[in-house]
Amino acid sequence: MATYTYADCLANSYKVNWRIEDVIGGQEFDLSKRWLPPQLSGADQITCLNDEEKIKLTQVEMGAYSHIFGFVEEFIAPTIIGLAQELEAEQRDGFDALTNFAAEEIKHQALFREVRQLVDDALGVELDLLPGQDDVAKVVMSKSVAGVLLLTEVIEWFTQYHYVAAMKDHDSLDPFTKRIFRAHWQEESQHALMDHLEVLRAFAKMTDAEKDQAITDLIELVGAVDGLLQVQTGLDVDNLEKCLGRIFSEEDRAEITDKVLAAKRYTFIESGATHPKFQETFTQVTTPEQQETVGAALAPLLAG
Repeated sequence: MATYTYADCLANSYKVNWRIEDVIGGQEFDLSKRWLPPQLSGADQITCLNDEEKIKLTQVEMGAYSHIFGFVEEFIAPTIIGLAQELEAEQRDGFDALTNFAAEEIKHQALFREVRQLVDDALGVELDLLPGQDDVAKVVMSKSVAGVLLLTEVIEWFTQYHYVAAMKDHDSLDPFTKRIFRAHWQEESQHALMDHLEVLRAFAKMTDAEKDQAITDLIELVGAVDGLLQVQTGLDVDNLEKCLGRIFSEEDRAEITDKVLAAKRYTFIESGATHPKFQETFTQVTTPEQQETVGAALAPLLAG
């Protein structure tokens, strides 16, 4: 199994640390280009849109994509701060690394707020996006820490996949997208490793009943994420109508909704839950029965 240390993660974080103004200062999106790659967008699967409309859909989806990142990072930062406090007296490397982790997540929230504004500015409309960020964070943090950590690890690993496999070498993608998410990927690379360490630390001191509860919580949290994705998908279709200046037929709206939701489920659930590094951690801390339970719960969400 892979081994990581808090000290190495902290040292690497310092090497790649960036300022928001260095990432987006003076930059803007190019309306002639895609803002999300095919792996993370439903656009190329939709038959009722022409090529220009498909590009516009990827631009609408970017608004939602950046918003959802800010949404989930709202609960990650306070969770990591709580874990850092546990280590303050006993493991200084861990405390320093985790507090830096939390600070970077807060910076990422600020980054994505600015990205969302840049999206609106470029499109010339104010996109409708998921409300209730604070309320959702409170619900997530009411669950067991271990369950939240498993969800967080899903998120951390899909950020790695999204940049490396979907964005980095995609020639037709807007270079500004690559610039933003390269910076995000650099810092999240360390977060994924530290989350792995925290999952191991949490499960090492849990009873069997507590582990079962963590699995139940993970399933409920993923289901809640899917509910949010369904809401945002509907908003995406509304936003696309707004940007294109037309109303879709029921048939066209159904097709767009189906493909955008499938892309969002892949982007925000499947690409993380099936990531080999997440699976490595997950199989290390769970039983075959628990793994089967999670697999059965996720299957309907991944079928599309």
